[in-house]
Amino acid sequence: MANDDDVRVQVLSTSLVHAHNKTTPPSERIPLTPCDLRLLLVGTIQKGLLFRKPTAAAAAAFVDNLKSSFSAALASFYPFAGRLSADEHPEDGTATVYIDCNDAGAPFVHASAAGVSVADILDPVYIPPVLWSFFPLNWLRNHHGFDHPLAAVQVTELSDGIFVGWTISHAVADGATIWKFVKSWSALCRRGGHDSSSTAAFSRDWFIDEKHRPIKMPITKFKEFEEDEGKIVFPSLKERVLHFSRRKLDDLKARANTEVADIGFGGKISSLQSLISHLWRAVIRNGGGGVKKNVSEEEEEAAFVGFRSRFVPEDYFGNAVITWPIVVKLKELSGHNNKGLGRVAAEVNKVVAGLTDEKLKGAVESWIENPTMPTLRGLVVGGMALSSSPRFDVYGNDFGWGKPVAVRSGSGNKFDGKLTVYPGVENGSVDVEICLSPETAARLESDTEFMAALE
Repeated sequence: MANDDDVRVQVLSTSLVHAHNKTTPPSERIPLTPCDLRLLLVGTIQKGLLFRKPTAAAAAAFVDNLKSSFSAALASFYPFAGRLSADEHPEDGTATVYIDCNDAGAPFVHASAAGVSVADILDPVYIPPVLWSFFPLNWLRNHHGFDHPLAAVQVTELSDGIFVGWTISHAVADGATIWKFVKSWSALCRRGGHDSSSTAAFSRDWFIDEKHRPIKMPITKFKEFEEDEGKIVFPSLKERVLHFSRRKLDDLKARANTEVADIGFGGKISSLQSLISHLWRAVIRNGGGGVKKNVSEEEEEAAFVGFRSRFVPEDYFGNAVITWPIVVKLKELSGHNNKGLGRVAAEVNKVVAGLTDEKLKGAVESWIENPTMPTLRGLVVGGMALSSSPRFDVYGNDFGWGKPVAVRSGSGNKFDGKLTVYPGVENGSVDVEICLSPETAARLESDTEFMAALE
C-alpha cells in the first residue's frame, strides 16, 4: 500500500436509503431515556467488518444487494432512519428529546480504495490511519442527530476485499442493538430477501416511574451543544489490535484466581475480569491512561455496564448500558508488584458483583435529578475506558461472501486509554483494540510481562 497520504478513498456514489415497506406512521416519536441523553455530547458508534473479495458469482450486483437489504433491515429498526427533535416545556425550563421516526433516510455510500489490500489492514502492528476513511459521517457527535442522519453505511471496495462500515448515533442505540441490526441486515442480504424476521422493542415504560415520563432535561443543557462545537485538538494516537487466545486467557484467569486466594479474597475471577485487570495494569505502569504521579492516589477506569435482560427486554431498542467507575489504588496498578493482577482483579470483581438491579436503576433515576453529560473534549484529556463486549456475535455476519476476517472501529471517541473488546476469530479468544499515545505504545512493546500474554 502507498503511504496513507497518497491513498485516495474515492466516493463512487451516495444515496439516501429509506425503510422498505415501512408501515409505522411518521408521527411516531420515541423519547430518549437518561442512558441515551447522557451520551449526546460524545461521538457516535463506528464499527465495520472486513471481508475477502467475493467470488465472481457473489460479487455480481453486491452493492445493490447491500443497499436493498439495508432498506429491508431498516423496516424493523426504523428509528435509525429518523432524526432527533425536542419539545420545550417553558413552565419548568426543561425539554424532552425524541427520535422522530419520520423515515428521513440513512445515507448509503459506495466507495473505492483500490490501492489498499486486506493485508494492508491486517498485517501492520498498528492500524493504518486510512481505515478511518472507510466510515461515513466522521467526527459527528450524537447531538448532531437533530440536523444529520442517525445512521449511515459506507461500503468500500479494496483491491482484494470489502469493508462494510457504519456510523450510528450512540444516543439512540448501544452496541447490542447495533449488532442485532447488522445480524438482521447480513441475513437479509445473504438470503436476498426483503422481509426481516427481527423485532425490536421500543417502549420506554420499564425504564422510569410514570411520574417521570416523558424524561425531561434542563433546557440550559442545550447550551452545551453549542459550546461543544469548539475545535478539539486530538493528540497523536496509535491503535493496535491485541489477540488473546483461549489458552492465554485461561492462564491469566488461573493466575488471577490463585493470587486472589492467596490474599484471602473469596470471589471467583472470570476470564474477562482477568483480562481487564491485566490490560489496566500494563497501560498504567507504562504511563498511559492519564496516570497520576502519586502512587497513594487512586486511578479510575470507566466501564460500560449493560443491564439488557435484567430489567429491559433482550430486544430493547436503545441504550441499556451505563458507565460505572472502577477505582483502584495506583500502587496496585503500577509496577510488577506481588500478586498485583489478583489485587486489581479482586477490585473489579467486587464492583461487578455489587451491581444489583436496584443500584443500576438508582443510577438511572438519579440522572433525572442531576443530569450530566460527558464531553468528547473531556475524553481527549485522558482516562481509561472499556467498551463493547466479547459476547457480541461479530463473526456471525455473513452477507453472502463468507464470514468476516476482522472487525475494526472508526475515529469516534478515540483517546489515550480507550479499550474496545471483541470476540476473536477463534472460538474462545478475545481481541482488544487499544488506543494509546505513541510513547505508551512503544513502552508497552517492551513490557515483557504484558507481551507474554499475547499470542
